[in-house]
Order: sequence, then structure tokens, then C-alpha cells
Amino acid sequence: MKKSIKILSLAVAAAAVVSVALTSCKSSTSSGGSLTLTPGKLVVGVDDTYPPMEYKDGNTGKDVGFDVDFANEIGKKLNLKVEFQSSAWDGIFTSLNSKKFDCIISAISITEDRKTSFAMTKPYLANAQVIVVKKGNTSIKSQSDLNGKNVGCQVNSTANDSATKLVSKGIKMNVSTYDQEIQCFQAIQANKVDAVLIDEVAAEYYIKQNPNDYQTTDVKLTNEPVGACFRKSDTKLRDKVQGAIDDLTKQGEVKKLSEKWFGVDLSSNIDTKLKILD
Repeated sequence: MKKSIKILSLAVAAAAVVSVALTSCKSSTSSGGSLTLTPGKLVVGVDDTYPPMEYKDGNTGKDVGFDVDFANEIGKKLNLKVEFQSSAWDGIFTSLNSKKFDCIISAISITEDRKTSFAMTKPYLANAQVIVVKKGNTSIKSQSDLNGKNVGCQVNSTANDSATKLVSKGIKMNVSTYDQEIQCFQAIQANKVDAVLIDEVAAEYYIKQNPNDYQTTDVKLTNEPVGACFRKSDTKLRDKVQGAIDDLTKQGEVKKLSEKWFGVDLSSNIDTKLKILD
């Protein structure tokens, strides 16, 4: 009887080893549980109000966007079902620490403060604050050219912060803020503003939709590479996800997603150094 139990135990143990090999993120933690909150599932926190990164499809009500596709590809690599949990931006990091989800994949800029407080992956996408103008406009090529111009940006955004800092540095521009990014682009077409300050990922998305209407200048006001964010203690899960990201990058899958959503490749040769306006 004891011999039978021992043989059965060995068989179960062998099956468990196979299971771990097939489902990377079901490996045991020190407490014997799954690396994810729910075995077999990766719950991802998103602020799904930010096209093209993550937003609700108007017809289906489902989350769509670059980060959504990206997270789903990670799930396939790790043999995990991906579930998206909506969260307002102002509470998303608190919700992560409260274990409402396993990680945040939601256009998270990798800052020094976040690297100290959380476990971040390496950058998987380049992002920066850029200047968008009407197609064919050659009068604005750098931030100094904004002097005396009408400039638009989304209210309470990092672009809004950049505009405020430029004014404080002596650039005398008239700043108009809008509730939605699309309104900034509409203001360009209506000649209400000469330029818009906005995230590069959003700029490329809108330019892809309207290539004959808008263009970016060559200057980048900031550099804000994007990564996935985990609880400080969840380095094992972070490392599993990082491995999946590395594979997807090498296989060209991240590049394909970038070209699908932005029309350009923002996943290669990423400048990893954070740069902000002083």
C-alpha cells in the first residue's frame, strides 16, 4: 500500500513538472502558490480611456488597443488567459498594490520613482512628447518656434505639464486646453491652434488615421519609454513576463503591433533614458 502511494506520488510529481513546463507562470512561489493571483490567469490593470493604447470599442464594449493586443500575446507565450480590469488612472497603482490585478500594462512611463516603488520591465515601446502641426507647416520645427503661437494640449496631461514648463522658461505661447485629444486635432484643422503637444504614440495614431492632415516635427520635448508594472515583491512574475516580451520582440511581433496601431515601429532601438522638461 505504501509502495503504491509512493509510485502514485512520483507520477503526480512528474505530471506537475510537465504542467510547470507548459504553464510558465504556474510555477510555485515560496508559499507554494501561483505566481499570478488566480492560477492560469493574468489579470491586467488598464486605464482604458487612452486610444490607441487601450480603450473601449464603441460597438462591442470590449477593450482594444496596442497594449491590449500586446498583453494578449504575452498571455499566449505564458499559456495564461488574460483578463483586463478597468481602473481610473489616479487609482491604478493603489489598486495594483491592493492586489486587484497582477500587473499594469497601460502606457506606463518608466520613471525613477516607479522603478523604486515597483518592479518594472525593460521598455517595450518608445514614447515622447512631440509637436504636431498641420501638414505642410514649416514654420514650427522646434520648441523655440512655438513663441508667439497658439498651442493646444489635453487638460491635466503630461503634455499640459510640458506646455506650462515651456511658458515658465520664457516661451510666450498661448495655451488652449481640451478635454479630449481628438479636440486638439480638430482645433488644428479649424486654425484655432498652430500646434499641439501630445504623446508620440497618440500622435502617430491620429496621423495614421489622417496622413494628409497632420505631421510631427523632428523635435522631441521629452523621452518617456513605456514598460509593464508589477508589485515590488513580484519580481518572479515580472521576470516571466520580461522573458515573453523578449521573445515577442525578437520574433518581430511587437514591431507588427506597433505598425498596426501607430503606422510606424516604436519598438526598436528604444532610448531607455528618461528625459523630462525641467
